[in-house]
Amino acid sequence: MSGKTILVVGGAAGIGKEFVRNRIKKGDKVAFTDLNEDAGLELLKEVNGEKDQAMFFPHNVTNWENTKAVVDKIMDKFGQIDVLVHSAGITNQTAWDDLTFEQWQKTIDINLTGLFYSLKAVTPYMLEKKAGNIVIIGSGSAITGSGGGLHYATSKGGAFGLMRAIAKKYSHQGLTINLVAPRVIETDMLKKLYPTEESKKALLEKIPVKKFGTLEDTTNAINFLISEKAKYVQGQVLLLDGGRTYLSS
Repeated sequence: MSGKTILVVGGAAGIGKEFVRNRIKKGDKVAFTDLNEDAGLELLKEVNGEKDQAMFFPHNVTNWENTKAVVDKIMDKFGQIDVLVHSAGITNQTAWDDLTFEQWQKTIDINLTGLFYSLKAVTPYMLEKKAGNIVIIGSGSAITGSGGGLHYATSKGGAFGLMRAIAKKYSHQGLTINLVAPRVIETDMLKKLYPTEESKKALLEKIPVKKFGTLEDTTNAINFLISEKAKYVQGQVLLLDGGRTYLSS
């Protein structure tokens, strides 16, 4: 049992959901949020049992007042937030010529402004006790400019810059922040981007290790970054892509 108090933003699906399950098994107190209230309540029922270790809050990450209220409620209940994992995000493959202003704005609002709001709400509490660990779930698309469309790549590139700016400003005050950048992880998002067996097979050929990443892979990466073993890792991007980004031709 590690005894951490963890907040997972976007914790009712995909990478966030798997991480919530993992940390509950480890004995942590976990608060998680999601726009999908039904999915959040279903996961809460699954993980809580009789231990009352978890809390769920419906949460619109694009709303500052909602974000601040959720974080304040978690502090009232648990008294601290040791770890923030920000996993909320959307994607689609709309081409440049077809991209609407509304699609652009929605992607930036959720993937980048929502991240800013989470950091803005949580970091004061971490800085007050001069301790805190933050892991942002980004994307290799920020490096390649491909994957979920240029609006998605732009939003994730912004997350890279925001992460490093926070690291530069607050490293000396006990705050640790890093980013996990997955590519081709077997999630619902991958199914949405590559819906056919043919498209998945073509994608697999581009991955040097010849397999897709798993949710366990992402959880292992996050667990490493919030552990004592990574206490000297700061302001870094951990790319989980099976070698695809730099090794494939």
